[in-house]
Amino acid sequence: MKSTFLILLLSASSVLMAQEILSTTAGDTQTSESQQAQLAEWVRELSNLPPEQRAHYTEAFAKAKQAYARGSLAECDSHLNTCELYTTSNPNVWNLRASVLISQRKFDEALPLLERVRSENRQDAVANLSFSLLYLGAGEYSKCLEETTALIETLRYSNMEQLVHSLRFRRMLCYIMLGKEDEARAEVADIGPLDDSPLYYYSQAVFSLQAGDRRAAQRDMNAADTIYASVGYIPAYKQALEFSGILATAP
Repeated sequence: MKSTFLILLLSASSVLMAQEILSTTAGDTQTSESQQAQLAEWVRELSNLPPEQRAHYTEAFAKAKQAYARGSLAECDSHLNTCELYTTSNPNVWNLRASVLISQRKFDEALPLLERVRSENRQDAVANLSFSLLYLGAGEYSKCLEETTALIETLRYSNMEQLVHSLRFRRMLCYIMLGKEDEARAEVADIGPLDDSPLYYYSQAVFSLQAGDRRAAQRDMNAADTIYASVGYIPAYKQALEFSGILATAP
């Protein structure tokens, strides 16, 4: 399933900005030694390629992101394979491939890639977001809580309120699956129908599911889907709900 938030983070990555630097120097045969010393290994590898090969790499990665956003996971993977013909050291490729694997519920294959990214950069926002979802899907709810809470703290003062809300939904789901309904209700006690967020509707749907009222749950989810259909928020909630296991365990 595509993730608008993940694509936004990938596009804003500071490491991806190095690709823009490479594209602006496409007419150069190679960067200076002083510049090379400051660049990441994968950027140095690309900077030493002929301009047409660098352009091919940049195009392949752009197509991989576009394919992932459309939910075309096999196509995304194919474009990532093209990228790795030129360098196997780009953490952004590891991140995106891990996201594909998580979407396919291949958690054991995704985990080493994310750990590799984290070994390079503990603060990598895309990897941290993926760790949270991976642990949710793998049923490791305590680890998901830890990862998700750390992410929320990191983003608390950002302008990404809707991302924070989707993460709070993940955290609420973890509380439910750990049998901590009081904590789950406290998580969303400050959210109401006037807050302009799917969090209110999807949290109410979860509580209805727990009470065995699937009709009420569907009504709330349908309301959210209708209100927010055009802004790209809903896939994150649907994916979290499916990954959490609540749909299978609710009465």
